[in-house]
Amino acid sequence: MIKQWVERYGWWLAALVGLLVVMGLLWKQTAVFPPILATDINQHRLDIALPTPRNDVAVSQSFVPRWNGLREVEVMVVRYGEKVDGENGRFSLQLRDDNNAIIAEQTYPTSQLDHNQTLTLAIPLQRQSAGRHYTLRLLGNDSNTLSAWGYTLDVYDDGELQMEGGALQTAVPTTNAHELRFTTRYQLTLPDALHYLATTFFYEGALLLLALLFIPLPGLLLLQLAPRWRGMDAGATWGTAVALGLSTWPLLWYWLTLAGGRWTGWGLWMVFVAGWGVVLWRWWRKRRAGEQGSRGAGVLVLLIVVAVAVRLLAVRDVAFAPWVDASRHGLITAVMTANGQTPTTYAPYLPVDQFPYHFGFHTIASSLQLMTNWPLARLLLYLGQLLNGLMPLMLYTAVWLLTRQRGAGLFAAFLVAFPFFFPAYYATWGRFTQLTAMLIMPVLLAITWLLLRRRQWRWAWWHQEWWLVGLLAAGLFLMHFRVFIFYLPFVLVAVFANLGRRCWWRGAVALATAGGLALLLVGVRLWQLWRMANPASQFDIQIPGYNSFPTSYITVGWERYYLWATAVLLLLIIITVLVSRRQRQWALLPLTLAAWVALLFVLLSGEKLGLPETAVVNTNSMYITLFVPLALFLTLPLARFWRWWRRHHWGLQLAGQLWLALALAPLLFFGLHQQITILNPQTILGQPDDLAAIAWVNDNLPPNARLAVSSWRWLGSTWAASDGGAWLLPITGRQTSTPPIDYIYNVELFEAIIAFNETAVSITDWHNPERADWLAQQGYTHIFVGARGGFFDPAALAQNPHLTLIYHHNGVFIFALHPQR
Repeated sequence: MIKQWVERYGWWLAALVGLLVVMGLLWKQTAVFPPILATDINQHRLDIALPTPRNDVAVSQSFVPRWNGLREVEVMVVRYGEKVDGENGRFSLQLRDDNNAIIAEQTYPTSQLDHNQTLTLAIPLQRQSAGRHYTLRLLGNDSNTLSAWGYTLDVYDDGELQMEGGALQTAVPTTNAHELRFTTRYQLTLPDALHYLATTFFYEGALLLLALLFIPLPGLLLLQLAPRWRGMDAGATWGTAVALGLSTWPLLWYWLTLAGGRWTGWGLWMVFVAGWGVVLWRWWRKRRAGEQGSRGAGVLVLLIVVAVAVRLLAVRDVAFAPWVDASRHGLITAVMTANGQTPTTYAPYLPVDQFPYHFGFHTIASSLQLMTNWPLARLLLYLGQLLNGLMPLMLYTAVWLLTRQRGAGLFAAFLVAFPFFFPAYYATWGRFTQLTAMLIMPVLLAITWLLLRRRQWRWAWWHQEWWLVGLLAAGLFLMHFRVFIFYLPFVLVAVFANLGRRCWWRGAVALATAGGLALLLVGVRLWQLWRMANPASQFDIQIPGYNSFPTSYITVGWERYYLWATAVLLLLIIITVLVSRRQRQWALLPLTLAAWVALLFVLLSGEKLGLPETAVVNTNSMYITLFVPLALFLTLPLARFWRWWRRHHWGLQLAGQLWLALALAPLLFFGLHQQITILNPQTILGQPDDLAAIAWVNDNLPPNARLAVSSWRWLGSTWAASDGGAWLLPITGRQTSTPPIDYIYNVELFEAIIAFNETAVSITDWHNPERADWLAQQGYTHIFVGARGGFFDPAALAQNPHLTLIYHHNGVFIFALHPQR
């Protein structure tokens, strides 16, 4: 009786205990993890030292926070003169609210502060700070020798720099400064997080829902053709359908392009409605026939919803997907949306007459844009986070296929949803293509293994997995070449691991048949890529450190502890296999995964082992995929152990459930904190205010306008735009001095962009009229300076008589050129 109760309700009791632990950690959050702080206002430009505040003369800067939870204000100190012994100066920061009440104040001895030191004023949590006016005041005594940096242009629209002296309050009279260099930070609170999520789902919910229905549609239809794959667990069914859908849509786009057809918005809607009509009709027929659908996916759905929610919170301050890769994906999506086909060139956006890149992800993004006309930047940002949030579903599916245990699948899903650093960190790079390929990988690994482990063979195609393996492998190739290359060694290791089994050759033949299907589906594309690239040249690496091991990934978060746990578990498995004389088959897949990863490291060790190195793959791109085998390796032995543990006394079973809940609770709490703060601020190039400026360009500048933008040397000889200017071409179609990095496929364009940027970055006197004349000679009509900025200094540009400021808002500037004729 008690044993039955434990089997039925034990997990609910464990979940309740775990929830109480999480709530306790939240209550004592500051003792476990620091509050979640993020930048709100960032006026980072500086070029002038402000006057020294003394006695009743103060320097003040007003501002209006965009978020509730104001917690910090930061300035950069200027020291006039050198430090002297015995100086008794005092420098103070004071913050007043819109009622002129002092809410924070801190005084510092000048002897303790250095020139260019950042100074942060801590503020009691302001829960209702959004939209309110605050004033930061810089104060000092008669002996004060400190002030702060400012900027000579009016950069921040919602505040004003002033000098205060007794009853007199005027704009700063003794300096040309118009803005303080300052940064404000806010603390994310639970009410504000929930409000943001509600607002996001209100505005972006239609896109997210459409994507959730669009992506798995081909997979759901294909599974109807395979009786053996019907009636699976609901989560595994949807996960398999997502993997199949992600593989099928690129193939549909590609083969329609080869046939000379084009996708349109109405055509995609027709396919969508007809496809879901078939799926719903089949579901209705099953219900009428009395067939019971699979159930029990509630916990998995909750886990995925929370995973998506924290990933959306991670990008709450972001308007563009981060880093260099993101604008590239924006460009490819724009090209495909304009043409309705998989690309062979970059027309009409760039004069590049080849396309050697993978386009699988972009078929999904372009389809959604054709169907909805959703703004490109928002579509990529939220679609990327949705796909990232679906990774738990794919790990659940893989583990369920391998073990038929929901609990084991949920454990693997939990690991990639919260405590693991990857795949969430993909968001900070905008690596949509590799992320989407990794959604296919877990299911492909599982079905490949099942194909090799079949005990009974029926040669009808719908009773086997070979066609699924072939289709998924073809989709993986179109989605990301690198991930496909990483998959191939697994096939070799898995075949080798099963050589001793009875009729192992049947699995090998089926796998070869799957390879034939994949080659048939992507053979034309493979031939096209072979023609465009010289394979031998891919083994000539000229980028220093390109294949270095990314040690920072191990030291971040709790990653090293997961690796230690993996090492200990591997040792235990090996000892168990050596000691036990029976029932060793359960260890075969974990050991295969370990051998696969080891082989990948060996193959990518390059010159360290006297092997050739290739520019196609490197250690970094491989390591960031290892979260999949890591999650599988940690889960599969534990699933086996739990199956054995359940046969013991109910007390031990309940104790195991409670112990697991107590172990997972801190992992969940840590994971939530980590996921929300996952973005690296250094990779956020485009800022929200850039988006408004880009919209202004689209509405006000002629189509033939050419804009110069700031950039920096990104990788090797490749230059990348350093601010929102990277998105001008994908969103507006206007040409820029540094477009997304696909310009490298045109040698002449590549050389011209290198030459322009090498010259521009060396120029320091942009106020000189000759510099504007030089830009005009290069064919540019305007200059775009984003909020993050770069080598274009707006203060210097504003002094150039051959330039006219035609747009400025919150640190974004656009100048028109009118050179001397």
